[in-house]
Amino acid sequence: MLFDLQPKTRREDLYDRENELSEFQNAVNLGENLILLLGIRRLGKSSLLNVALAESEMPYAKIDVRSLYFTHGSIPQEILARKILDSLLATVSGRKSLRLKLEKVLSSIRGLRISGLSVEFDRKPDLAEILEKISSWAENENLRAIIAFDEAQYLRLSGIRYDGLIAYAVDNLPGITFVLTGSEVGMLHDFLGLENPKKPLFGRYAREIVLQRFRREESVDFLARGFEEVGIEPGRQEIEEAVESLDGIVGWLTMYGYLRGVRELSHSEAMDELFNMAEKLIWEELSSLIQNSRRYGVILKAVAMGNVRWSTIKEYVEFKLGPVNDAKFSILLKNLLKYGYLEKRGNEYSIPDPVVKEVVKNLQLTLW
Repeated sequence: MLFDLQPKTRREDLYDRENELSEFQNAVNLGENLILLLGIRRLGKSSLLNVALAESEMPYAKIDVRSLYFTHGSIPQEILARKILDSLLATVSGRKSLRLKLEKVLSSIRGLRISGLSVEFDRKPDLAEILEKISSWAENENLRAIIAFDEAQYLRLSGIRYDGLIAYAVDNLPGITFVLTGSEVGMLHDFLGLENPKKPLFGRYAREIVLQRFRREESVDFLARGFEEVGIEPGRQEIEEAVESLDGIVGWLTMYGYLRGVRELSHSEAMDELFNMAEKLIWEELSSLIQNSRRYGVILKAVAMGNVRWSTIKEYVEFKLGPVNDAKFSILLKNLLKYGYLEKRGNEYSIPDPVVKEVVKNLQLTLW
């Protein structure tokens, strides 16, 4: 249903995004090697990716890179290789002939053992060799193997030049398409370096599919359809108020719909509960950033309170925390843009997520 809080896996549970799904399939059909799914947090990138992969009818591996990073503190090559192969084997498990051919190709890799739907290594794996075998198998079967890295910007924290490995595959392995998603769009672009002549992927073509927030009428329709699915009819004013507060961010709209329609809270109770849950979630997201520098939190507080220009934001930060030189302050602002917590239009900064803005505005600076 539309108000399911888990990432969607079927088109019928995914509201709209027809153009994005069509563009993804077009890129796969054309044999493009690098696809980027971009957008701020809670716009449904994981859901779009799930549905696009399922509908591609191609073998694929999907890896949640953020989860790997927070589980292991880095992304070792052995862990990533195992995740790729386990996921790929699982997606072809129902196609016996295809799976057997994949197993045969992989069995030629020294030190790799396949047991059921998982692999083990007796020696440190060579991920480049593994990708070569996957590409060869896919080409022989007249298929493409899709390798999707969700929240791929975390690959940059591994200490391994995964950007170089992807560049090698893009140049030399025509049977593989890489799909990378990122909510920290600036950090993902920095990791890839498509426009940086010092980076391995410089000059490579990438299909960029950017998810936008719903327009107002789409948000209203999303909530109306979702409530119809669960059999309730809230007043039009309630829907309008929710849309006004949540501003087309599908993750928040879904959470409100779940609280109001599935848990059957009143409108005011649902909004209160949403902001209570959001405060905990957003604080968890921001805490590691603020641990690096309290100024990040105070910058966000300044913008949430209506300081939108470089000079007024800096004045607020210096009033709260003392002097900071211009160069250091500009770096902090640039990082927040890369992380997706701020956006800039002309000379003005803003927080693109209205719920984040409201939560940050109400958080006490003493917590930081």
